[in-house]
Amino acid sequence: MPQNSKAKYIWIISDGSGATAERVLQASLVQFKDKDIIIESFPNVLKKEQIKGIVQKASKNKVLIAYTLVSPELRNEIVIQTNQYNLPTVDLLGQLLTSLSNFLSSPPEARPGLLAQMDHSYFKRIDAVGFAVKHDDGHRVRNLNQADLVITGVSRTSKTPLSIYLAYNKGLLVANIPLILGITPPEELFQIDQSKIVGLTINPELLIKLRQSRLAQLSHPDINYAEPKHVVDELNYSHRIYQENPKWPIINITGKAIEEIANQICRLTIDRVKCIDSEEKMG
Repeated sequence: MPQNSKAKYIWIISDGSGATAERVLQASLVQFKDKDIIIESFPNVLKKEQIKGIVQKASKNKVLIAYTLVSPELRNEIVIQTNQYNLPTVDLLGQLLTSLSNFLSSPPEARPGLLAQMDHSYFKRIDAVGFAVKHDDGHRVRNLNQADLVITGVSRTSKTPLSIYLAYNKGLLVANIPLILGITPPEELFQIDQSKIVGLTINPELLIKLRQSRLAQLSHPDINYAEPKHVVDELNYSHRIYQENPKWPIINITGKAIEEIANQICRLTIDRVKCIDSEEKMG
């Protein structure tokens, strides 16, 4: 490794990808301005021999060693080796595991890679939420082919909250397309894999109440929006579209919670989309 005499070096030793440790370091380093810091990661360290080799190399330079190792034996080996060469260290995980173990009266599993798996699930869900927001209410229809799932329905059938729920809790890339009386749905809707599309419907009386409540919040309300005949006509219009597209499963959301609807969608599309299992989720 070529040396920069003005730089400070931090080496990360991890039994996983090292990405979590690097994020923690970067978040801390923003407090230290105008410092030339070079970070190097050594991922997938699972043996004492690996630690010994890394520490020996570090001893030839002025290096701070930061590590995230779930194995007590490997953490102990870091201490032994770095003490031998008088190298500074920071254990980013050990003290937390010890404190949690004492608090929970239970030993940690000490399985390398668990944190990376959780990170993957977490960031997948965050990316999915971003996709849902960008593709809400018929926006960016040119990207519909990228979606795992496309939800259609008239206004106030919970398309947006359902999209966000499926994104965050199930890890799905969800877009939603409104069905509006007198407006032809975008042609992109009929060009993608039709098995990805789910239609929503609702009891007319409930929809009228939901729209009346929504009108009260608008500064410039559309008086036809909650008018009973218009509501029924718009629902009938959506049903005609559904009948013309028999591959779309239809869900009546009347009296159902968002979680119940989401689970029903996952059951109906189980062969076509991959919902994150509940045990993969991280709060």
